[in-house]
Amino acid sequence: MHILFLIASLVLLFMVVRLLLRTPDVKRPTPGQLGSRRMVRCDYCGLHVPEEEAVRDGDRAYCSEDHRRLAMTPESTRE
Repeated sequence: MHILFLIASLVLLFMVVRLLLRTPDVKRPTPGQLGSRRMVRCDYCGLHVPEEEAVRDGDRAYCSEDHRRLAMTPESTRE
């Protein structure tokens, strides 16, 4: 009888510890929930950035204001 009580106590203890250590279920967004964003390529370095974050100069897109400025300099090695 004592053995059954001990086994039941150990199982109960195991279940309580497992419940306390379990991480909460985090709902991860599905790809459809994230929404796809159109990517554009930087005309200076080739990095792809989201269209809404790109720095525009006419029909050209850049990943940063620095790359837009560097692309406009006469000694630029990129074309």
